[in-house]
Amino acid sequence: ADILPASALPTFNSHAIESALHHIDGLAEHFVYFNDDMAIARPVRPELFFTPNGLAKVFQSGARVEGAENEHSLAVDTGARRGRQLLEDRFGRVVTGKPYHAPYPLRRSTMERMETEFGDIVATTAHSRFRSSTDLSIAASFGGHYGIAVADSIIGDISTEYVHVESGRLQWHLDRIRLSGRFDTFCVNETMAGMPGAADREERIAEFFESMFPIPAPWERSAP
Repeated sequence: ADILPASALPTFNSHAIESALHHIDGLAEHFVYFNDDMAIARPVRPELFFTPNGLAKVFQSGARVEGAENEHSLAVDTGARRGRQLLEDRFGRVVTGKPYHAPYPLRRSTMERMETEFGDIVATTAHSRFRSSTDLSIAASFGGHYGIAVADSIIGDISTEYVHVESGRLQWHLDRIRLSGRFDTFCVNETMAGMPGAADREERIAEFFESMFPIPAPWERSAP
């Protein structure tokens, strides 16, 4: 309610919420957006996310934006396609890759400029109560690529690990993060509900997080 118009509420769409992050009262010009499945794996410095002169870094993966969409396309993929088309129409540049599913460094002024320039589709996304093929993936994808187009961002490097909760190598991935010390960030992402063995996976993941972060942050709630 603090960042979205009343006409967009209630919402159940992360794309809609992401479209208005730059409206958070008191938000710094330079900020880093984490999804709820991302975490820092080792001590990092601000220079991981921003250059000394304030440019935001975009962490490109090797994954490609889908070339075509159909009735089975996910909203995250159609959102990337929407963004690619907008940037091609506006700047004559074609985005081929997706960012890593890792923390997203962003600039508030860049997001405000983007909202001014693409107000209609930002408003459409903000008013989409559930994920939709008309959404634009603003903070997690489009914002970074738009920043590159207007010279507010550059391509950066990050050491990150992406873990599917349902992976048959779940424990190997968790141990790799915990023991190697080589990763800046990581993501533990559940992509398929109802898979067998959920109780075992939850126990392994709980043990992993207790090992990685044994000291609760001051704002964490106590266990019930």
